[in-house]
Amino acid sequence: MDKFKEFAGLDNIVNKAIERAFSGSFLPHKLWKEREEVLPACDLIDKGEYLLLRAEVPGLKKEDIEISVDETSIGFKGEVKKEQEEKDETYYRSERYYGTFTRAINLPVEINPSNVDATLTDGILEIKLPKKKVHKAKKIEIQVK
Repeated sequence: MDKFKEFAGLDNIVNKAIERAFSGSFLPHKLWKEREEVLPACDLIDKGEYLLLRAEVPGLKKEDIEISVDETSIGFKGEVKKEQEEKDETYYRSERYYGTFTRAINLPVEINPSNVDATLTDGILEIKLPKKKVHKAKKIEIQVK
């Protein structure tokens, strides 16, 4: 058995640990890694007759958001735009995300996509997703002949 085989992946583990330890905000902006896409936090709530999706989209206007829905899933995308271009500025800290995002969620029940309603209030997007009417099975009596 090779003694060093158990250390084969150690360099990868150490590199990830170092990356996590030094990715904090104390590093100068130019040393930070490129930011990954930030997804809005969502809640999906069963309200009986409908599902309610709430998503945090601070600073966005309705024209910045596009919603698509079918019977089993919902998707929305948007763009957070930077207010102004700042040239030759030195940032000591930059935590705000600018750019596009896309969010897709599979729904636990089928919905009626033609009656979906969406509102945007104080940075909270609420999408009301009416459940598809489930026809109850009809009980049939068996005739004996």
